[in-house]
This record gives sequence, structure tokens and C-alpha cells, in this order.
Amino acid sequence: STAGSGGTPDPAPTPSAVAPQETLLIQARNDADLGVDNMVAGVGGGLPAAQLLVPSRLIVDVPGAGQQTLGASARLLDRTASQDALSDLLALRIDGTLSLGRLALAGMVDYVGGITVDVDKPITEVDQETGVETVVVPSGTQTLDGTQAATYALTWLPDEPEAARLARFSQVMTATISGLPDDALRIEQMLTSLGGSARTTTASATVAQFLLQMRQSILDGGQQVRVLPTTDIEAGEALAVVRVDLVAAKGVIDSLLPQAVLTGAESNPRVLVQNGVGTPGLGANARYRQVGAGMVYINGGNADQFDQEQTLVIVADATTESVTLGESDAEALGVPPTSVQIAEDGQNVADVVVILGADFEP
Repeated sequence: STAGSGGTPDPAPTPSAVAPQETLLIQARNDADLGVDNMVAGVGGGLPAAQLLVPSRLIVDVPGAGQQTLGASARLLDRTASQDALSDLLALRIDGTLSLGRLALAGMVDYVGGITVDVDKPITEVDQETGVETVVVPSGTQTLDGTQAATYALTWLPDEPEAARLARFSQVMTATISGLPDDALRIEQMLTSLGGSARTTTASATVAQFLLQMRQSILDGGQQVRVLPTTDIEAGEALAVVRVDLVAAKGVIDSLLPQAVLTGAESNPRVLVQNGVGTPGLGANARYRQVGAGMVYINGGNADQFDQEQTLVIVADATTESVTLGESDAEALGVPPTSVQIAEDGQNVADVVVILGADFEP
């Protein structure tokens, strides 16, 4: 009714609920089509925008394609391979992927008229034929066009930690997204104009709306950036692959992307496997059996000691659900149900922790 008409006044409008946190894997591919720069970005949920930077050398288990690095998963025909593998590994909901080749990344930067970044170390390129080294991006505060920005984000300098390249990628994406127009339709048109060098696993309109929200959060000064904690598998090698440090990663993910964390009911059971004997290849045999049983295998590397006689299948608590899961895992591994143990202090890094013993037969 109209105010002042004598009728019942209209109720006060209900405040709109805060939209839940959404996530997007933003990936930059090099000339070999490897996904060398990766971030899981988050927006919404009443939280600041988030960037979880993920090393390309991270070992993931790709559904249907086995173990490989996250970077290599970008080459697969299945465009959702990277996001699905990361989602399984981290128990994290990832709503879609925006994967950018060099041309697409350069095109985004040129669309916003270039970006200004602080360059710590000059970026150089070496001509393969002549061996001549050229400075492509000098150090200091620089305004970069698309070609320079793509090189800045994709180049991995000799003896440089991968986190340094990821930091440059974060710089480029933050500056580019903050320079986008305040108009989802124009952002969508920009994405479409990038052509085949840009791939999305969800509607371009959805990606555009996500980038618009991220833009606003960055301009408001609200953004958190962290690198996914990992540990080297092959310590001492120049390009060692890495595995996720699940304990440290959980703290980072709970801080950045709390509303995207999958609960046990939403995700496949995750099993962290450690080699308690030292026999090479033992984990790969366990992986084959567990994946076949519908579980997510997580490489836990070597146990603290190599004198484990009996395989341990450790579950978080004594609930029927946990014990049944442990027994199912023991069956998949071919070890007796007596292998199932209850964690003394609980555990939250995985649904099951397995320490392979001498009784495990590959």
C-alpha cells in the first residue's frame, strides 16, 4: 500500500543475503602449452578477493590420466583436467577455469592499455641461434604492453624459485583485472575477442562477472595473496617436482577460501600414503589400487623411518563411517582389517593416512 493511505505500511525490505564465495582457476600457458602459472582466485562471501598461487610442478592425480604435474595437465584434451585434479587434491570447490595462452594474456593487458609494475630483476631472453641475451623487461617501475607483460609472467629465470615467477603472474593479473571496465558485458566481449588462445570451462558471462567482482575487491584494497605450501619430492634436482604440504596448505586454504572447502560428504575420500619401507615404487602400486577403489591418492613421500613391519591405515576417529572407510582402504591395499588404527589426536590432513609396511605386497 502507499504510505499515508491509511493501510498497513510496507514491510522493510529484507537485506539481500551475501552471495557465497566463488572460485576460478586462472592459468597462463607457455609456448609449449604447459600451464606454468596457476592461481585459484576467490571472490564473494563477504570476504576479500583471494589468490592462491599454485606451482606448475605440483604433482596431481588427473582423473583418467594418472599422475603428472599440474602444468602438464593443461595440455590434456579435457579442459577441466587441471581444476578437477586440484579440486580432488585440495578438497576445494573450483567453479571453473580461465586458461590463457601467451596471446590471450597479452591481449588482456593491451585491452586495458598496458600495466605498470615494479620489476625486481630484469627479464632477459637468449636467442637460441646466436646465444645473445637481450633485456626484455628492465628492472624498476615499468609500464608494460601485452607482449612484455606476457613474457614477464611466463619467463622462469635460471636458479629462480618458482614462487618468484608466480609472484610476477600475480602482479600482472592484479594490475590487468583492476584495469578492466566496470561493465560485465564489455569484459565478456573482451574475453570473446581473445579467440582460441583463451579457454574457459564455464560460460564467458560467468567468468566476466567473476572478474568484475575481483576488480572491485582489488580497487577497494581487499585482496589476499598466498602461495600453496609444498615440499620437494626430488630434493637436489634443478626442476624437482613438488607435493602439497597438506598440513600447511589446510591453514592457508581455510584462511583464503573457507567457503569453498569441500566436506567429506562432498568429496571423494582422500588418502595420504607414506612409504614406511623404502622400496622404490611402493606408492605407485598403492595409488593404482586406491584410485581403482574410487579414492583420491595423495603422495605423502617417505615416512620418518623405514622399519614399518605392518601397514597402518589410520582414520580420524572411531565413528562407523571412518572405520568402514579405513577397512575399505585396507581391502583395496590387500592388507588385513587389523591394519586400521584410530588417530590418537585426530587428523584433518586427509580422510585416511596410510603408512605402507613390509606386509604390503605390490
